[in-house]
Amino acid sequence: MSHPIDDTEQLIANAEAQMPPSTRSRLIAKLRMGRHIDDAAAELDIRPKQVFSTARILTPFGDQLDATLTEQRDPALPHGTVTGYNKRCRCPECRSALQQRV
Repeated sequence: MSHPIDDTEQLIANAEAQMPPSTRSRLIAKLRMGRHIDDAAAELDIRPKQVFSTARILTPFGDQLDATLTEQRDPALPHGTVTGYNKRCRCPECRSALQQRV
């Protein structure tokens, strides 16, 4: 039988292996240069879904990712709405709006 702590440690280890610190740093740097997350992830040969999955598991990375996406978002978009998400915004507010709709 598996223990929850073992599962958590394995989940963290898998996330670290699939998206090591160097990849996470390069992703954040690309986002800060104005690249869209989909494009930045593709350049690093990772999927955006993997980025957000890793961000949920590795909380410090998730916090950094959310802060960067918030800082770099287009102020002209209606954030916190599905419209903002549909216009390619991936800030925490737009992602939350999409999740609330589902």
